[in-house]
Amino acid sequence: MNLRNPFTRPGRWYKANLHTHTTTSDGLQNPSEVAEAYHKAGYHVLALTDHHKTNDVRGLSGKNFLVISGLEYHPHCNGSREPHHLVAIGVPYGFGFDRLEPADANACIAAVKAGGGVTFLAHPLWCGHRYDMYSYLRDLVGVEVYNSTCGRRGRPDSEADWCHLLDAGRILPALAVDDSHGGDDRFDGWVWLRMGSLTLRSVMSALLSGCYYSSTGPKIHDFRVRRGVAEVSCSPVRCIYFSAHSCFGERRQAEPGRSIRKFSAPVGEKWRYVRAIVVDHAGKKAWTNPIIL
Repeated sequence: MNLRNPFTRPGRWYKANLHTHTTTSDGLQNPSEVAEAYHKAGYHVLALTDHHKTNDVRGLSGKNFLVISGLEYHPHCNGSREPHHLVAIGVPYGFGFDRLEPADANACIAAVKAGGGVTFLAHPLWCGHRYDMYSYLRDLVGVEVYNSTCGRRGRPDSEADWCHLLDAGRILPALAVDDSHGGDDRFDGWVWLRMGSLTLRSVMSALLSGCYYSSTGPKIHDFRVRRGVAEVSCSPVRCIYFSAHSCFGERRQAEPGRSIRKFSAPVGEKWRYVRAIVVDHAGKKAWTNPIIL
């Protein structure tokens, strides 16, 4: 992927949840009720991604609020009894795989792409999938780094899986999502999309270029590399990391009872990429996508 740094792009930030379920599959509320809840909570973008089924999203959008169509699909995973959990965004209402889905994950991803959509990998840790079980997937546009619903089983964080992909040269962005089915799994993980306008075309462009960052609470105001120095600024937090491949990176920790808002450090000669992670005093995190060095 040709990643764009959202902090150097024009436009504004739009808050999005890109993994959501309704009564169309196994959610507790119908699409209209789910859309209303996210609109009232201050979100700008919501993707309805029911299992195997799309939703007719016409009439669900509102002022400064866009609802887009998607679905979650489950093709066979090589080496596991648990299938892949893949999320398609931007496919039209009525999109389906017929008999294709159970057999070939890459064929399904290609079908989503041909239908105008994109696919990201959902909660590999919760699925119990090792790197070799998803490394063969092609044309993914991202991987979930945080999933609120998976937190009910103590496995919300797939950051290690993201690291495995990055370190293997698969430079993908990562998304924080709710995967909400209704109840206490809402409003816990989101992405901030950097876009010039609130349109489906702009959302798809942001997803294809990684022009966003993910959060469960903190805000990141800026992140870039200038003259060999990585720099980040954010809302008050207790710890900031620069993570490069393998064992490389740097950390700044706040003194007890205090907060920090920025960090800068020289980029190491052996670093292949760098990304920033910030952690607030409640343990909530935000993640930038990587900058290739």
